[in-house]
Amino acid sequence: MADWLKDPLVVRSKSSLKFKRPKSLGTIACENWEIFHYSTRLKLEGADHFCRLAIGAASMPYDFGLTGLAYSQIKWYLDAFFFELMSAYDMLLQEINVRYDINLDVGKVKWSAMKNNLPTKLVGLMESEWEAVWFKKLRSYRNMATHHAYIPTSASTGSPGDEPFDYHYHEVTIWHLDIDTGKWTPEDISISKACPDYLKKMTKHIRAVWTRMAEKFD
Repeated sequence: MADWLKDPLVVRSKSSLKFKRPKSLGTIACENWEIFHYSTRLKLEGADHFCRLAIGAASMPYDFGLTGLAYSQIKWYLDAFFFELMSAYDMLLQEINVRYDINLDVGKVKWSAMKNNLPTKLVGLMESEWEAVWFKKLRSYRNMATHHAYIPTSASTGSPGDEPFDYHYHEVTIWHLDIDTGKWTPEDISISKACPDYLKKMTKHIRAVWTRMAEKFD
């Protein structure tokens, strides 16, 4: 069974994925870690699902369907995509809290409350990505969708060619507001562009953290 996440904390077989066991943790702690680890994976898979749906909706004209259904679908799927992708990071923090025996209550788990109790290399790895441009923009999109209104979008339609299979093409752009400069910048959400790129970067980052954590697993 192939694992597209290439998770170093699971053992793959032809029909299943089995979690490895964290060293030096009791039974209950191990069970809690498995719940959070599965949740991280589930969130990444959810982000992938909504990324595909957003790209599909973006391939249709804005006014497609009853009362512009495609326009509404783009908004819903983008909201869900950024929510799930940042939730994967939140679940990763829950994993770390259990694995490194920090013992914060679930509702109080956040990076600032735990980083002083973690190995230096892990802290460096996570903080370097947290300050990266892509991560700052990702957080901004999630906050916009969750707390403010919805992610601003625009669309354009290209002209068809002369052949029967030369369809109109449609491009949807999301707009990011840089709070520091007050400037808006566009990003195309289509295949190989913004949304898939954010998904790839977050998956790569989480996998790197898992790889660091795997050193303490049987």
